[in-house]
Amino acid sequence: MADSPTPAEPSSVGSKRIEALVIRPWPKIILMLPTLFAALICGIFMLWYQMPTPEANATFGAVQHYIGLFFLMVLAVNLTMLLYDLSLKGFILVTLMIAVLVLVLALINRSAETSVWAILGRFLSVKVVANDRFYFLFAMVLLFNLGVAWVITRFNYWKVEHNEIIIHRGFMHEQERHPTAQARFKLVIEDVVEYAILGTGKLVFYFGDSNTQHELGTVLFVHRKAKRLDELLGRLAVTQSEA
Repeated sequence: MADSPTPAEPSSVGSKRIEALVIRPWPKIILMLPTLFAALICGIFMLWYQMPTPEANATFGAVQHYIGLFFLMVLAVNLTMLLYDLSLKGFILVTLMIAVLVLVLALINRSAETSVWAILGRFLSVKVVANDRFYFLFAMVLLFNLGVAWVITRFNYWKVEHNEIIIHRGFMHEQERHPTAQARFKLVIEDVVEYAILGTGKLVFYFGDSNTQHELGTVLFVHRKAKRLDELLGRLAVTQSEA
């Protein structure tokens, strides 16, 4: 961490003066956007291909099987990303492991003709098929939760002004105020994959008036917010750490 406090003065971007900055921490559901897009894409493809015939569904290899596997692989990688803070190397390693597992299961399904492989293929089948309504309904569930998350961010946010920082919490509009003169912040990038999706990171504030520390997690486009904070408050403390 590198702190370089300077007197807080009115700031501007070009000729436009920055009066205040609103920062909204999002729930982790916002990081499910890759799965949402995958569900919509698979739903559109299934509108075209429809469900496979019994003959095509009997053995692995129908286009609909690959559509289902694609969706499940995106979902698996997305959930892994939410559960763990991964560096770029860690994310690549996990993705390769999931891809290898899918390929192994696909080979087992293609070879499921002998009695031994038939038994394994029954329990490890990747003949996954879902119709377009499944994918669109899945997308609707994610969209509903994203809508709920959006409503939450309307009531839980920070407003940073030149002279004070106002913390808004809850539906009853509870507020906590701290002077900016004794406030410091640092930017933390814990998961490079989350950052790659939506520029997501964490802002950690330290308030000298109360000797307290507050964290704002899952801030979208966090570097842009940190730059505006620097312009607004006249100080910057940045820390980047990779898991």
